[in-house]
Amino acid sequence: MKHQIAIISCLLLLPYPVSAIETQTKTTKLLTQTSQTCKLQPADPENGIYSDSQLQTIAKQITVRVRDKERGASGTIFARKGNSYLVVTNSHVVRRINNINIITADGQKYAAKILPNTNFDKFDLAIVEFTSNQKHCLPSEIAERIASFDINLETQVMAAGYAVSEDKLVLTTGKIQQIISQPSLKDGYEIGYTSDIQQGMSGGAIISNTGNLIGINGISSYPLFNTAYVYTNGKRPTNTEIQEFRKLSWGIPIKTVLAQVKRKVLTAYNLPIPDIKQQIAPVQLTGWLGELEAKAKQITVRIDSSSGANGSGIIIAKEGDIYTVLTAAHVVCKPPDKVGPCEPNTYKILTVDGKEDGKEYPVEPSTIKLEEGVDLAVVKFTSRENYQVATLANYPIQDDEYMFTAGYPRLGEKSPWRFTLGQIYSKERGSLTITPTKSDFNNNSSSTAQSAVSLTGGYELVYSSITFGGMSGGPVLDSQGRVIGIHGKTEGEAAIDNNSSSQETIQLGNSLGIPVSTFLALATRLNTQAQKIETTPTPELNQQKVESIQTAILSVDVSQGNTTASQWLERGNQLWRLRRYSEAIQAFEAAIKQKPKFIHLAYYGKGLALGSSGEYPEAITAFEQAVKSQPDFVPAWYNLSLVYRDSNQLDKALAAINQAIQLQPNNPNLYNQKFGVLSDLKKYKEAAAAINKAIELSPRAAFYNNRGIVRKELGDKQGAIDDYTLAIKINPNLALAYAGRGIVRKDLGDKQGAIDDYTQAIKFNPKYAEAYAGRGIVRNELGDKQGAIDDYTLAIKINPNYAQAYYNRGIVRDDLGDKQGAIDDYNLAIKINPNLAEAYNNRGIVRNELGDKQGAIDDYTLAIKINPNYAQAYYNRGIVRNELGDKQGAIDDFNQAIKINPNYADAYYNRGIVRYDLGDKPGAIDDFNQAIKINPKYAEAYYNRGIVRDDLGDKQGAIDDYNLAIKINPNLAEAYNNRGIVRNELGDKQGAIDDYTLAIKINPNYAQAYYNRGIVRNDLGDKPGAIDDYTLAIKINPNYAQAYNNRGIVRNELGDKPGAIDDYTLAIKINPNYADAYYNRGIVRYDLGDKPGAIDDFNQAIKINPNYALAYYNRGIVYYQLGDKQKAREDLQRAAQLFMAQGNTALYEQIMAFLKEL
Repeated sequence: MKHQIAIISCLLLLPYPVSAIETQTKTTKLLTQTSQTCKLQPADPENGIYSDSQLQTIAKQITVRVRDKERGASGTIFARKGNSYLVVTNSHVVRRINNINIITADGQKYAAKILPNTNFDKFDLAIVEFTSNQKHCLPSEIAERIASFDINLETQVMAAGYAVSEDKLVLTTGKIQQIISQPSLKDGYEIGYTSDIQQGMSGGAIISNTGNLIGINGISSYPLFNTAYVYTNGKRPTNTEIQEFRKLSWGIPIKTVLAQVKRKVLTAYNLPIPDIKQQIAPVQLTGWLGELEAKAKQITVRIDSSSGANGSGIIIAKEGDIYTVLTAAHVVCKPPDKVGPCEPNTYKILTVDGKEDGKEYPVEPSTIKLEEGVDLAVVKFTSRENYQVATLANYPIQDDEYMFTAGYPRLGEKSPWRFTLGQIYSKERGSLTITPTKSDFNNNSSSTAQSAVSLTGGYELVYSSITFGGMSGGPVLDSQGRVIGIHGKTEGEAAIDNNSSSQETIQLGNSLGIPVSTFLALATRLNTQAQKIETTPTPELNQQKVESIQTAILSVDVSQGNTTASQWLERGNQLWRLRRYSEAIQAFEAAIKQKPKFIHLAYYGKGLALGSSGEYPEAITAFEQAVKSQPDFVPAWYNLSLVYRDSNQLDKALAAINQAIQLQPNNPNLYNQKFGVLSDLKKYKEAAAAINKAIELSPRAAFYNNRGIVRKELGDKQGAIDDYTLAIKINPNLALAYAGRGIVRKDLGDKQGAIDDYTQAIKFNPKYAEAYAGRGIVRNELGDKQGAIDDYTLAIKINPNYAQAYYNRGIVRDDLGDKQGAIDDYNLAIKINPNLAEAYNNRGIVRNELGDKQGAIDDYTLAIKINPNYAQAYYNRGIVRNELGDKQGAIDDFNQAIKINPNYADAYYNRGIVRYDLGDKPGAIDDFNQAIKINPKYAEAYYNRGIVRDDLGDKQGAIDDYNLAIKINPNLAEAYNNRGIVRNELGDKQGAIDDYTLAIKINPNYAQAYYNRGIVRNDLGDKPGAIDDYTLAIKINPNYAQAYNNRGIVRNELGDKPGAIDDYTLAIKINPNYADAYYNRGIVRYDLGDKPGAIDDFNQAIKINPNYALAYYNRGIVYYQLGDKQKAREDLQRAAQLFMAQGNTALYEQIMAFLKEL
């Protein structure tokens, strides 16, 4: 029958007439029937196969017309709730239908409406709902279930629909020849089958020969245009693939409907959760990432086994026409650590030559080389083609570097290329990151965990990129496309869904690989050598490249459609690996809602995601739920301990890890965690016992490094060095061990050794900010201030949020006199860490030095608020309070500092100074005594006690203290000066001169010592010597008023009265309140006959000091000589009163006798 061709806008979809294609498929026309029987027993019950006539009956029962007055196509009944039915069809069927009607097999017409709020935006799907009082059969009632599971190639199918040309239900048989998924063709088309689909059959059922509804029709074979043949990621198939696609009709799996429809619809209509594995579609990479992927593809091969399995491999060498491929041993031999005869499989290599298709090469069995205990193998193939050889990179991997994996995963019936992104752990951290499970260690646990065995088979690389079966043997690449490892495993757990009796292992954890260094160490035994090897670390990625990786990670499409709990677990794990924690949490919660038998795994995964995002209280709750559901699940106990520790709930962390150890007593990672908790609790002896046990079970570099830490804390510094050295011997690239040893060497005084170790740590980890900071500390201590600043600056460049580095740089800047730079650094440290009390304290010190005393007090007060036991902050605040005159406040602060630290000698010392200032000289002596008791070498305390003893009249005690101060510090010039004063007072003038001379020798700019020596020289009659000393004191301190005054006295005595007047005048200029200088100048003026001038000076001296008896006396004499007896009498009487009050009876009596004569 010839049909009219009509061109339509949607080109490939079938609500309108298209040309009919003659095929050899069987077509059967059915008449409408009114009576229906739902349940059918398969004609072949042993294999569950239905006959064609049975399939026709099924198709008739579930296929309906979907139409309005003018247009129509087909639909498929697939769900019922009471009298409400759901029909699935294509969105292109209902797009232009205004008033939808459903016509069932019995000819009854029902008004229908489109079910709103479905998730079909990206799919050619629609669900319509109608109501009927008559029972209509459902697929699940006919053949147990609809195909909520994955379908297979070559499955025999029958397609049904109401062809427009026939106006009857048409059924055509065929078989599935293509399954396109991840990505599917656009609009969700995945099933390619040979049944002849005519116009009007869109939305009709596709039924397998097992009677299951597996999909609905949508696209016919040989369309007019090829616009439908585009993948969901925008990429087009090759021309060859398109020609193959055109030969087939295409449908959308019913599992897609079940996956995408709202979950509440599944529940309400009692529909099954789709039991499907939706693999992640590849991300289309561009720019430098696209170039990196292309480079990876050139060096990666697929290895197919005659068993039907496949793996991947890396081309590492070429010699003539012979290529060497490095892969995982388990790809070419089962089990992976087997040596000798392997399973009798044959293998072939599939290469990529830059064109659309690569070539196949057989693997000669004799070329397969294995090494016992390591999951590595090399194979060879021969080819005249020129293939790229990989560059291997052997250098220390650092934490969180970006990396890539590549290979050919086994996804369904195909093994497509995959290139995935992630981040990697350093070797030592990775070994501690691997989740400990039962399969790793001998124990009596009943846990069902089946994780990849850590540290066996050579697996020492741990990374987050998403990998699949079939990628084993493929490369792990750095950001330059160099091979740093060989992928081989993923961590996983066993899970059994509620509606399934089969157990499968799902990915729950990270991917694992074998480092290139392991292969290079074995290369000779494997009878091969790599041709391209580099040892330089990858350079730091610029911000643009980092952002491009992050964008690619965010663009990875992890399905959110309905699925089983086990698949939600795997999705959650994938999102966790991608660092998309909030999405991962939602996925794990979706698994929890299904309440699977393995609900502990869902809680566990949720805990991982919450912990990774820093939500520790919520993570604790999740892990607690996991162990409550499965008390012997060690990974949850282990991670619960980790999160408790991060939350500073150390007792609970210890209890959790002890529980894990009870379940797995031979797991070294658990003892290492216990070591960490006990160290935080400062229970170092117990921590040492725990890490000793870890070393006993597994003598790893990380464990020796950690024992070095605890030995240092226990005071066994040499033992610590020995452990760090052992760690370095095991792993010569372990930067942590060099840094740890550097710390201990510094403590032992080997500062150059410490710098050497820090430098090595930086060599192996150029991004090790703490190593730069540590080296900066040692450089500062060695006096290399600029080198220290350079190191702190590099640490800050690596980690701009490194508060301690800013703090340390601030200290050095202060030392160099860059006060504002120091404050800037302390400000930044405080901004990053508002609770860094030390930064407030040090900023206070600098503010005080800059004269901002109130700002200093404010900073010390903030430091105390953060740390109420911060003795130094109390001490420093006491210093400033004293300087501001708040003596009692200062004493209060020193008291508090002493209360916190009873051995704080400086606090006693400074409290003694304040007590002295307040007149409490016995109290001052008590404090200086205490400071000396704490620190018998405290020269300043002896010195100050000497001052107080002198004041109390204990001259010999004062000399004894000055002697002790000088003995401790022979360069304490002040002690010589003060001893000289006491010696002078005791009459030992020459001893005094000797002390002053020694003080001047120590400090040639010690003006007071010159001044004091001048006094004694004058006393001894050495007037010129005295003038020389006063002159030197004035030269050093031009504002030394006393020196001018005393030099004036000597000049007067030597007869240089004008010179004397000049000195007194200068002293008065410097200190206008210097009463003695006025008095002395008045004497000289009198001597020179300037009696009014003398009276003026005596007046000024009396004005400054109303109790100046000599000034009254001498002014009275001058008044008398000037004839003013009344004033003379008044001044002399006042002088007499003052002398009597001062105990000077001789002058009192002399004046009284003169007054009688007067």
